[in-house]
Amino acid sequence: MTIGTEQAAPLDLATRRRAEILAGSIRVIARDGVVAAKLKDIARESGVSLGLIQHYFDTRENLVDATFGAMMRVISRESAQRVENIDDPLRFIYAMNHLHVFGTVAFPERWGFWSELWSGSGRSDHLRGVATQVYQLWARPLESALRQLAEQRRLPATADTRSLTLGMLALMDGLSIRTLAEPDIVTPEFMLQILNDWTSLQLGVDPAEAKTHLAALEQDRRLAQPRALTPEVVAEALLDPELTSPERTSPQLA
Repeated sequence: MTIGTEQAAPLDLATRRRAEILAGSIRVIARDGVVAAKLKDIARESGVSLGLIQHYFDTRENLVDATFGAMMRVISRESAQRVENIDDPLRFIYAMNHLHVFGTVAFPERWGFWSELWSGSGRSDHLRGVATQVYQLWARPLESALRQLAEQRRLPATADTRSLTLGMLALMDGLSIRTLAEPDIVTPEFMLQILNDWTSLQLGVDPAEAKTHLAALEQDRRLAQPRALTPEVVAEALLDPELTSPERTSPQLA
């Protein structure tokens, strides 16, 4: 599937309205925070009435739940399309590093949104459960690729795939916060360099091999700048029949 070029079928009105509301809700949560996000602000951002939001989602809690679910589907769908033909597990991991930085949605919107989830999960058991789902979504493809590297005897003998996965995700989270807070010091490009250097060091990758994989990814047009988070992008994710299980919502090695 070619990213952003497939001919989309016309959207029915209900799907379009839901997608408009969810896209607006993602932007408001990223900007104002999940606790401070108000239905009237989401209605204004979405270009719909407050009554329409209540018609489709009934309560604020239902809308927040649906918003996090929609964002997971958007990220999953866009990421899967960008790595679908990568069959080398090491190149796949470097590609995932790239996607975590330059991603499928613009950096401030995407990481601002997820940082609100992490913050809210400390105060809400419900959001903590959502945060767990998100971490599993991100951890599953990384750990799978690391297990393949272990089976191919391409990891250090003492490497633990679960610990490596946790380390990668923790480093991504920490660097993303620094990039949001100090974008002039920790740029996205610098964040990616740190992630790739850490990956190469921890996985014992030969510098020449790392250079080959990274050079190939630089030429991969699928890893170009992200699409704008429009209602159409949200609707595509909502309607994708392949996003029906946790296994299918994670990017997979070819």
